[in-house]
Amino acid sequence: MRRLLVAEGNASAGRRRIAESAGATPAESYADVLRAIAPDAKVDICTPADEGAMVPAPLDSYDGVAITGSSLNIYQREVASLRQIDFVREVFARAIPMFGSCWGLQLAAVAAGGEVTLNPRGREVAFARKIILTDAGRSHPMHRRRSPVFDAPAIHSDVVTRLPQGAIITAWNAMSEVQAAEIRLGGGVFWGVQYHPEYRLHDVAAVVRRYGETLVVEGFFKDLSELESYAADLTTLETDQKRRDIAWRLALARIFSTKGCGCQNYRTGSPARCADEGGLTHDLQRRLMSEEISQIWVVLGKMIRLSGHLQRLADIV
Repeated sequence: MRRLLVAEGNASAGRRRIAESAGATPAESYADVLRAIAPDAKVDICTPADEGAMVPAPLDSYDGVAITGSSLNIYQREVASLRQIDFVREVFARAIPMFGSCWGLQLAAVAAGGEVTLNPRGREVAFARKIILTDAGRSHPMHRRRSPVFDAPAIHSDVVTRLPQGAIITAWNAMSEVQAAEIRLGGGVFWGVQYHPEYRLHDVAAVVRRYGETLVVEGFFKDLSELESYAADLTTLETDQKRRDIAWRLALARIFSTKGCGCQNYRTGSPARCADEGGLTHDLQRRLMSEEISQIWVVLGKMIRLSGHLQRLADIV
């Protein structure tokens, strides 16, 4: 049985605040996604931001580590961030494969010698638009089956401004020059993205509501009423994926014509037709995020196999 560890990026106060609006902490939601993708895997959660936090099992017993987003700003050098930097360096040192979203990418970059700052272009909210795969990204297994240009759920105001030596940028867009990257340190490998492949539309709606007045002040919404209407549309679309009118209004309509619906046949590369031909689309939620959600498991699976090879090389060197 494969064993995976989800590292929560938030300190206790941040976890409570997010759970109140989203119904679960980021690590709990992330773990649920991984369990849905790989029901035979054992998925644990740890909180490395907390003082004295313990990993549920010996770190070496895990086949892979996934790192969530966070409300922390790593350049503030708060103790909750510094503890996580130490944790990620330890995972790198043990050559355990890692995958991370948003904060996870920033954390791995800093742990390996890179830099993260406040984005001078502003905040990226709800969806990162027109993410473009680089030449390296188009052939990178992290983006298997991804179209060369795509949108993805996102919420962040910080960006990686300097990658560690030897890191590879695999995706970018107008808001961030590093939307995805591969980072290596010693015998360890990290693959990560600035966006949130684990998010459902419900999670995006919760984020928008949680930021509330901040998004109004920053000009994303005219007022809180408009913000709530946007969030309500996201929630409705998650529960009723035939609402093409909402998808069009939220600039998600192109998903209806995206090749591959994300059903089991598509994820496994089967030539069979979609397993469910009902409605205007087969599961809008999966068509929006299926590549990135399944990517988490694909990435960790490939990296689990890769880590054994890397460890053997490290032993020789």
